[in-house]
Amino acid sequence: MGGIAVIVKGWPRLSETFIAQEIEALESHGLALELWALRLPTDVKRHPVHDRITARVIYLPEYLYQAPRRVLAGWRKARRLSGYRNARRQFWRDLMRDPTPNRLRRWGQALVLAAELPESVRHLYAHFIHTPTSVARYAATMRGLTFSISAHARDIWTTPAWELAEKIEAAGFVTTCTQSGFDVLKTARDAS
Repeated sequence: MGGIAVIVKGWPRLSETFIAQEIEALESHGLALELWALRLPTDVKRHPVHDRITARVIYLPEYLYQAPRRVLAGWRKARRLSGYRNARRQFWRDLMRDPTPNRLRRWGQALVLAAELPESVRHLYAHFIHTPTSVARYAATMRGLTFSISAHARDIWTTPAWELAEKIEAAGFVTTCTQSGFDVLKTARDAS
């Protein structure tokens, strides 16, 4: 299968040790992982599980204006990728329904991710169905890769039904940790 890029909102996060435990377990089974974080760490303390993870961690520009050269370089490379036009169409469709700075930031992060992913990465795995999955979906489309989603809690209930449905449809697989989360995701998928 090749390497897997795990897209997370922030890394490391003390409140998300469940993600770190999963990553540690995946590594213990021999999977080659990279961690791509949408933001720099803000927690003062770390859990010991974070120190046992060997995956390389790459931080995408949290605010695009803070890394204009990196974003521009990402765009220059990404626009030559075979799936760029399809990803751009997805983004514009999403932006028309969600015209926010957050949506624009996710597109910029996806450009950087798509441009900087090593060729060894064959799959993207996003933790949380809201912003990390937006970045993963756009980048996967640009690169012609598959992606999957781990949806958890707040992210399920704060993502519009149209967006849940489209992400679920595009993903290779979706997992969640509660029956109520499953029910919301299934309802969104079935309503589309």
